[in-house]
Amino acid sequence: MTTSKETPFGPVFDAIFAEAKAFAQAPLLGLPDGSVADLASGYIPLLVNFTFEDKAAKGLRKLKDQAEPEPAVYFTALEMVRDNPAIILVGETGSGKTSFARHLASRLATGASAMLPQAVARNDLGAVHEEHWDLENIAPVYMTVTGPQTFEDLLEQTGARAVFDDLTLADADITILIILDAIEAAVDRGPHLLAEALAFQKAHARVRLLALGEISTVKSWPLPADCVRYDLLPLLKSQRVEAAARLAGLDLARSNVALGSAAGNPAQFAMAMSAGDAGETAEAITDRWVARIAGDDKTMGVLCGLAFDALSGKSDDPALFPVTRVRQLLAARHLSSEPAHKAVLPFRAFPALWAPVLRGLSNRLSGTQAADRLIEALLGGEGDNMLRGALLAADLVTETSPLRERIAAHLLAIITNGALSAAQREQAARTLSRWGDPRDLQALVDVPAGTFMFGSDTHPNSAPPHAVTVGAFKIGIYPVTNRDYRAFVEETNRLWRSPDGLAEDRRTTPATDLTWRDARAYCDWLTGRWRAQGRISADEIVRLPTEPEWERAARGDQPDKGADMVIYPWGTEWREDASNSEEAGFNTTCAVGLFPKGKSPYGCYDMAGQVWEWATTLWGEDMATPHYKYPYADDGREEPDAGPSIRRVLRGGCFSSGKLKACCTYRGSLEPDGFWRGNGFRIVVARA
Repeated sequence: MTTSKETPFGPVFDAIFAEAKAFAQAPLLGLPDGSVADLASGYIPLLVNFTFEDKAAKGLRKLKDQAEPEPAVYFTALEMVRDNPAIILVGETGSGKTSFARHLASRLATGASAMLPQAVARNDLGAVHEEHWDLENIAPVYMTVTGPQTFEDLLEQTGARAVFDDLTLADADITILIILDAIEAAVDRGPHLLAEALAFQKAHARVRLLALGEISTVKSWPLPADCVRYDLLPLLKSQRVEAAARLAGLDLARSNVALGSAAGNPAQFAMAMSAGDAGETAEAITDRWVARIAGDDKTMGVLCGLAFDALSGKSDDPALFPVTRVRQLLAARHLSSEPAHKAVLPFRAFPALWAPVLRGLSNRLSGTQAADRLIEALLGGEGDNMLRGALLAADLVTETSPLRERIAAHLLAIITNGALSAAQREQAARTLSRWGDPRDLQALVDVPAGTFMFGSDTHPNSAPPHAVTVGAFKIGIYPVTNRDYRAFVEETNRLWRSPDGLAEDRRTTPATDLTWRDARAYCDWLTGRWRAQGRISADEIVRLPTEPEWERAARGDQPDKGADMVIYPWGTEWREDASNSEEAGFNTTCAVGLFPKGKSPYGCYDMAGQVWEWATTLWGEDMATPHYKYPYADDGREEPDAGPSIRRVLRGGCFSSGKLKACCTYRGSLEPDGFWRGNGFRIVVARA
């Protein structure tokens, strides 16, 4: 334990520590020479999808001299646990979740000497930074979820309840890190289990929480308040090269072993390195690995059948292929000669566990009639089962398959009806983005002239609430998307610094990394195009909304309800699954329109969270306090040619904004030449 002094532990705590220390000697990687690297020597630091830029840009900012975005430099999982009292880490099977959790527990139980800084690669472009822990007196309590348990059940089963009941612990100046592994095993009870663990953590001043779970399950759970969630990233090529050299004396850069994209998964990296496979596909890795350990076709068949039985729960031998990812890969090989229903039935019961199996099976069946039979079976059923099947089938179907149109209709229903989880809706939207999203993403809605309540007392910069009158206008139902901004860029050759603006699966996400001047230039260009097409009249223009126009479209005629009531497009009560805010856990933009519960009274999507949206209105030069305060007035705040130091208003919050900012009334700002991946815009059509 990383303590600076002796502490009085009872026998229960001693047993928990002994178990944590023992993790260090657990086998981790089978090496080509037949030896095995244990967890202490074989562990490779894991990275998460949070960058140095993300941390710097938690608030709005301006990029110096409009420089090109810097390559991503990622934080490690350890650093995110260090920096967040309550955190959820998610990854696919085989991504190293349990290895990380047990490695951390063993290091904390061993003592401060195990937590010394170490150099860690942060990308494949040569960025290396030391990883620091910087916390003292942290003691681990590791618990594995094995079913739909309560948090109290886990405390009792592991003996940890006695730790927290021991009054000497409170006097010892110790903080407990509860490590809750495999939370996906709680299935439908998972969100409740998390809520209970977080309530326990908040009730104890010296308790922190780390939960780990399978991404396709846990990413669909609502993100609890005061908790963050990050994705574990695949191993970098540089990490694999270093690990192979250190552990096995192998030169992967020369042999090209285990450097393919499939070997980024830690479990598959271990298999590829052991079998000497390039690591391009999971199936190739599996075939070469099982051939190496089995020696003949008959034994290979037996092993794959045993793995299928273990994954199906027909075998309870924990020593039989203990890594779930290995079981999945072998089960997919086993099912390649079985009827489709044998794979689809367990998928219906446990979709997260069996989806990787069916993807692997589809890869093996590609180009055969059996592949179509598998997809047909997935499209059977009804309700959410059918939609989940369609979502998986979309990954399996070929471009020329007659089943694709049927699948596309189901994907559109998932998006427009707000079905399944937000993460699953985003998956559906990315597929439709590639195939061709049929929605009218440039659709406008009429907002009538009228007087409404503007502003609120929930923040000083938004006060006081007061009545404002606006004329009639039309506004975009969605923020301007990558697809539509790209057309402008291609016609005008305007510089655009968005790292994913041209990605085929991101066509329907909001266009970002845009200055106020970029947004205005797009509006001017679209005015000419739409006039030529007859979509708007000669006396109409496309422009950015004024601040009152934006807020009227967002809140409608909702009255002010006091300083304690935040106004959202849907009302005054925070609603789960209504916004791509910090609470949604995406930490990036998603396709527009994925949160129909959050529509404004006029039918506008994504007006809370998603991206900060530019307005025409001026703010002033001071980032903290606006020069142009409320009440709103005709005092020059709509001057279009103000200087570059005068900040422009941004509204609505973005994906990293919490629920107090991702609302109808909070005001942000940025210089007109500033840009960031968290700000975009939507258009207004009005009389010139």
